[in-house]
Amino acid sequence: MTALPTDELAKRTYFWERVRAPFTGVIEGLWQPGASVLLLIAIRYFEAPLWVKSILSASGFIGFLLTPLVLSLLSRSHKDSTWLMAALMRTSAFLLLAASFSTGLLAFCALTVLAHVILVQHVPMYTAMYSSHFTTQQRGKRISSVFLLSGVVSVLTSLMVSWALGIDLEHFRIFFGIVALAAFFSSVCIVRIPSEPLDHKQLGNPWHNISLAWKDRLFGWILSSWMLLGLGNLMTLPLRTEYMADPRYGIEASNSQILLITATVPMICKLLATRIWGRLFDHWNLAHLRMLLNSMFMLSLLFFFCSKNLWLLGLGMALLGTAMAGGRIAWSLWVTKIAPSEKSSAYMSVHMLCTGLRGSLAPFLGYLLLSRFAPVQVAYAGVAFIVVSTLMFMLSIRHLELRGKELQAQPIAS
Repeated sequence: MTALPTDELAKRTYFWERVRAPFTGVIEGLWQPGASVLLLIAIRYFEAPLWVKSILSASGFIGFLLTPLVLSLLSRSHKDSTWLMAALMRTSAFLLLAASFSTGLLAFCALTVLAHVILVQHVPMYTAMYSSHFTTQQRGKRISSVFLLSGVVSVLTSLMVSWALGIDLEHFRIFFGIVALAAFFSSVCIVRIPSEPLDHKQLGNPWHNISLAWKDRLFGWILSSWMLLGLGNLMTLPLRTEYMADPRYGIEASNSQILLITATVPMICKLLATRIWGRLFDHWNLAHLRMLLNSMFMLSLLFFFCSKNLWLLGLGMALLGTAMAGGRIAWSLWVTKIAPSEKSSAYMSVHMLCTGLRGSLAPFLGYLLLSRFAPVQVAYAGVAFIVVSTLMFMLSIRHLELRGKELQAQPIAS
């Protein structure tokens, strides 16, 4: 346990998280949303086949699949959690730097996928840090402020990348080098946050943690509804870049237009909406929040894939970005609304495992459907998944209220 008082611990964590936020924003410019930059490079620079594009789209989610095992192994090192997070970031930085020198598709794909797989392993430790360092009334507000700062840099990064790659796709090498530096400096910041070693006893066996999905029936129900939502949304995310970049669909957009619409527009909207969603997360029932977000994801799908007009495509991506702002906060912190703080890492590891499963399958499913059906029909399938998910969240409203009351009196870890 850290010797710092709780208030001082929260202040120091919040300070270094804000310092780190700009570097996080640069990193997000590479992988968010829907890996638009990676897919554009794969499609128009390397002329990648379908299976490579699917793997690139699923890279972070493949990492999530490994999270329960990796978390268990890392806990045996007895290192502080922020030290481990920093080590993961530095390893990812090295791989991205190597990827910037890639001349072949396979090397480029292998290095970027491995970098992303390693980078996402820090997420459950990050969630546990917010759970133990901040009160339930602070988490949404604090994390939304951090996301807001990183979002500003993400937008600026996206604008610069859109301009640079619009001139010459070869400029991706410089961008990868910059992202590698950002990951390194991010590690320098996070290691300065006081933390404690991962508790192997609390984490338990990674495969035993999966039993939480049926032992805690509310947790399992929400995981199932989130699974359907994720399939509906994630299987269409990489297809947005494909829809605009592939000449078969008749949009004929330039590289700059594709990145502006699929990356910059949603990032701007995510930036503008982040603080609002942070407040709503702190004060709303999770089910109400998730139902509103689901509705926006559905509208985004319909606006985007039912049109070839650039303005309507932009509107669809604006709705997506607005929903992603709330979705990111909800995804990062929702287990804190149903799990005791000392078990948040275990709950989060299961949540990430499920995210990894759906995220790994979704791009392959999306591209498979796109090979047989029109883009708008794939969008309808995605909407159907999200509708069922929304109905499931509606049925969980009362149960979430009761669980919230049970956790409300729980003291913050110190």
